[in-house]
Amino acid sequence: MRNHGFTLVDLTITLSVLAILLTIGLPSFSSQIQQMRVKTATYSLLEAISLTRTQAVFANKRTTIKKQTEWHNGWEIFIDKNNDGVRDSNETIMQRHEKFKGIKIIPDSKLENYISYIGTGESRKASGSTAGAFQAGSLKVCPDAKGKGYQLILARGGRVRVTEIGEEKCNSI
Repeated sequence: MRNHGFTLVDLTITLSVLAILLTIGLPSFSSQIQQMRVKTATYSLLEAISLTRTQAVFANKRTTIKKQTEWHNGWEIFIDKNNDGVRDSNETIMQRHEKFKGIKIIPDSKLENYISYIGTGESRKASGSTAGAFQAGSLKVCPDAKGKGYQLILARGGRVRVTEIGEEKCNSI
C-alpha cells in the first residue's frame, strides 16, 4: 500500500524554493505597482486638464482646474464666473479629485496654483478679466520613492502633451 502525502523533507524543500522565488520577485512587483501609480496619476491629471479645456469651449466660459493645498492632494474643476482663478461659493464644482498615495506632483512657477482656459480653448491666467496673459508650463509627476516619472507640458494654445522623465530628474525634485 502506498502513502499519499509529503514528507517533512519534501515540505521543507518546497517552502525553501517558494521563499527564494518570493524574495526575488517581490521587489520587482512593488516597483511595478509604483510605476502604475505614477502612470495612473499622470493620466488622471491629463484627463482632468482636458475636461477643463473641453468644458471651457463647450460653455464658452472660463473654466479652471485648481489644486487643493498641493497638486498631489487633489484638485477641483469649476466654471470661473468672475475670472479670478479662485472658486467662490456661487461657483459650482464640476469635478473633484482626491489625494494620490505615494505620488508627488511638482508644478513649475507658471502652473503653481491652477490652469485656466477661456472659451476659445486657450490657457490664460485668471486676472479678473475674460482674457488674461497666456499660460504655459509643466507639471512633473513622480513617485515619492526612486523611480521614473512623467511631465505634462501645457502649450500656449492650451494643449497638453506627456513626456517620460528619467529617475534622476524625479529624484532631484
